[in-house]
Amino acid sequence: MKKINLGIIGLGKIAEKHLDVIDKIKSFKIYSINSKTNKNSNYFKKKYKVKKIFKSYTEMIDDEYIDAILVLLPADQSYKIIEKLIIRKKIFFTEKPISLNYKKAKHLYNLSKKNKSINMVGHNRRFYSIFHKGIALIKKHGALNGVFIEGHERIWKLKDKLSKTFLNNWLYLNSTHTIDLLRFFGGEYSKIYTLSNIKKNKKEFSLIYKSQKNILCTYISNWNSPGGWSIKLLGNNITVVFEPLESGYWVNNKFKIFKIHPSKNDLKFKPGFYNQMLSFKKMVITKKIEWPAEGIEESFRTTQIIKKLKENV
Repeated sequence: MKKINLGIIGLGKIAEKHLDVIDKIKSFKIYSINSKTNKNSNYFKKKYKVKKIFKSYTEMIDDEYIDAILVLLPADQSYKIIEKLIIRKKIFFTEKPISLNYKKAKHLYNLSKKNKSINMVGHNRRFYSIFHKGIALIKKHGALNGVFIEGHERIWKLKDKLSKTFLNNWLYLNSTHTIDLLRFFGGEYSKIYTLSNIKKNKKEFSLIYKSQKNILCTYISNWNSPGGWSIKLLGNNITVVFEPLESGYWVNNKFKIFKIHPSKNDLKFKPGFYNQMLSFKKMVITKKIEWPAEGIEESFRTTQIIKKLKENV
């Protein structure tokens, strides 16, 4: 079988996590790399036996030998590249989010739809093995009745580390992780109600929606009180808990607790990354995206929910 030649744009911290996985998938060949500074290019070229280093991403996009491209850049740097990849009808994977604001996200959504773009957005938590085991346990006992997610943000720890652009758009930049999981577990909403309390030193967000699957989904986020991310799946005589998200257990109706163990690949690599890349490989071959993966058009639905949170102050 012919190797799938990949072009990698961006060689930051997250890139090596992806490349460690890609290097273990036999169908993939890390064909070329591009970095804004080229500081890490020689290191990556040697480690992963890369054929080409491109000085500009436009050169990479024009290379006819590349089958698919991965955009592994911060959200404030990826927008123009994603736009060009869609227009050029290139198959690509991009780290989330697709944009730092609703207007640009909507533009990419419309552009992707118009050009029938084949792409994937890197919501790696959709591929956590413990999440899928948790869903299977719920189904074994009946049906999923409710989803409760706490998406608290430790924003006070980041104020001196991040730019104003990132801080002002933190819902799109980081809260998208947990808000997207409402859709992953519960499905798309049929009715939604949101409330926000945003003042100078106070940021609180809350929503509840009834999904098209008749599941009640609740989300709360407080940016001023110590806390982390957690998920509860409420089933028939069973509750599944992920707290933190990388650790899970389930409780039966006798309040007996059972641990949910992650897969070997989620222990070996960054959780979710291996199965995410297998899904990307399948998309490149079949030219179709399958759940739990989502592309720009599906990911935009999470952006719409965030917009509702920001509107109801």
